[in-house]
Amino acid sequence: MARAWDERDFQSWEKALEGGQLDARQLALLDAMVESGEAASREEAAQRLDWQETVIDPVEHMYGF
Repeated sequence: MARAWDERDFQSWEKALEGGQLDARQLALLDAMVESGEAASREEAAQRLDWQETVIDPVEHMYGF
């Protein structure tokens, strides 16, 4: 099953949120981050996702490096 952050037509969550490009599943992901306390707002959640993509190398993360 595809996750909301896997299939997307944008490079930045923050810019996509500002431009109204996010679909319902992607907005739900941001809302879940706010509800769980990971972020104070949708904007902060989008910034956090953008930041995570810059610091987490998917291959290294998969192997625990």
